[in-house]
Amino acid sequence: MIEIKMGQTLELDNVLSFRGKLTQSEVEQVGRDMERKISDANAKLIGHPIMATFAVDGSKLDMELICPIDKKINSAGEYVYKEKIKIINAVMMSYKGNPDGLQEACNELNKYINDNKLQPITVGYNVTRKIDPLDINNAEIDVYVGINPNIL
Repeated sequence: MIEIKMGQTLELDNVLSFRGKLTQSEVEQVGRDMERKISDANAKLIGHPIMATFAVDGSKLDMELICPIDKKINSAGEYVYKEKIKIINAVMMSYKGNPDGLQEACNELNKYINDNKLQPITVGYNVTRKIDPLDINNAEIDVYVGINPNIL
């Protein structure tokens, strides 16, 4: 099930971010390493990591992995602390169901953007709201795409 809303905002304070080209197995490894860096800095992960994919090149994903945390920490090598991330005027799709169906839902979001002649200015940022390994069919994932507010 999906629901699409216009004029939404994604705003996060205090995040640790990684941007790079990774295979799927490397994504999980980087996620674990980020969690370790956060813990070593005496900070706590708030919620689930957020993912944005910029491109796919064979088995490599050009992506950003963003971990919301409870306080400011120092950047550590390839892991960059950002005080704030804010995407305004976004189209937001709320998806509920098995994560395997997310790509089809994103195709519907892209169709909505095209049908309404909207101009995206960001990639989609996937924000996992709820995921239970024991009840995978009821995952809740929001996808935010920043839209150009200019009318030309």
